[in-house]
Amino acid sequence: MTKQVPAPQKEPLFFHPGSRAFFGILSVLSLGYFLGVFIGSLRRAQKTSAYLITLLLGLWMISFFDLGTQGYFIFAIVIILQASFTRFIVPTAIENSVAHQLATGVNMSTPFHIEAADGSGTAMQYFFKAKTKVTAIQQAQVARTADLSRFYNEMEKYQSNFPRIEFSTDTDAEITLYTSDDCILAEPRKGPTVTERETSTGIRPFVGTKVGPFLVGGAGPQKSHSTSVTTRGEDVVTEVDSGHVVVTTRGVSFVGDKYTRHSEFKTIIANEGDGNRLTISDSKRTTVWTIIFPDDASMWIVAALIDAATSLSERRLDTSGKATVEDVKKTIDENQKAILKQLTDAYQDAYEQFEAVNDQLREYHRVYPNQVADPGPRKSVSPTATSS
Repeated sequence: MTKQVPAPQKEPLFFHPGSRAFFGILSVLSLGYFLGVFIGSLRRAQKTSAYLITLLLGLWMISFFDLGTQGYFIFAIVIILQASFTRFIVPTAIENSVAHQLATGVNMSTPFHIEAADGSGTAMQYFFKAKTKVTAIQQAQVARTADLSRFYNEMEKYQSNFPRIEFSTDTDAEITLYTSDDCILAEPRKGPTVTERETSTGIRPFVGTKVGPFLVGGAGPQKSHSTSVTTRGEDVVTEVDSGHVVVTTRGVSFVGDKYTRHSEFKTIIANEGDGNRLTISDSKRTTVWTIIFPDDASMWIVAALIDAATSLSERRLDTSGKATVEDVKKTIDENQKAILKQLTDAYQDAYEQFEAVNDQLREYHRVYPNQVADPGPRKSVSPTATSS
């Protein structure tokens, strides 16, 4: 009886050396993208790792079980379904980021709306459809709340600390209007210079006398040439001293431990505020000087007094020129209110955006009442009584 010998089996593609290397690379990439949650976007890492792992497992199954054309067809359907499902439940990573939520303005003319906002959303639907978006919005709203509260407190401090001008019997005398402690002086300083040096070396040709097979005499010295180019460093604004700022009827001064700076109102050609920084350009100085105040309110007060002085013809907050005491007080009052108006408008705009985003949370609350907290009814903001 003849013994039957089984035909040799075709080695699965997965066990080929090239295939093992290919699938090994895919495994490393999958693991790398999976661990990417610690260094990048969680959603982007999860989505990419899901695709790579699916590709790895699918190709392995097709090759190991020798599924042939039918296996490739089924695998293609799985990939298409996975892509559609992932795109449906996973928004773009940047749209979910807190930074995006803080930086992107809200279109007030297009009201936010969710279909079937009737509390019918389930916990599973919330997890897949809304959780990431709502979490990002809520985190952004917490940051906005803190910013609005701080800004509102600075506005109140500006109004309460603004000096009440009281002139003495000598209305031409220089008097102090406002003082701010714990200030920092910052000025441009030369940055470090950069020197680039290049050296070239040469040897003088050998000069000697040949005696038989030997060369006797003449050893030329070595020559070198060096060139260097020095580039001056750019100016860098540097904090150089700490002290207090004094505003009088004639100018603004910084008095520190090491330096003193003074600019009369009539020589100030520009002043620019940014946060708690006030930069002053003086026609008698070749560089600007910057005051860093302990809070925004102090900077706003000093800026208002400078603007008031520079708006008068004599550019002084006394009666040494044509201005009367009433003119000076009226000018200061107008500039105080002008800056307060700008601050109030900025606060209202920020608060309207804050409430517009809260409208989104209210819609989510209507769909998922058990998962999303209601931010409460919409609040209006008035110029005199703001609420954060």
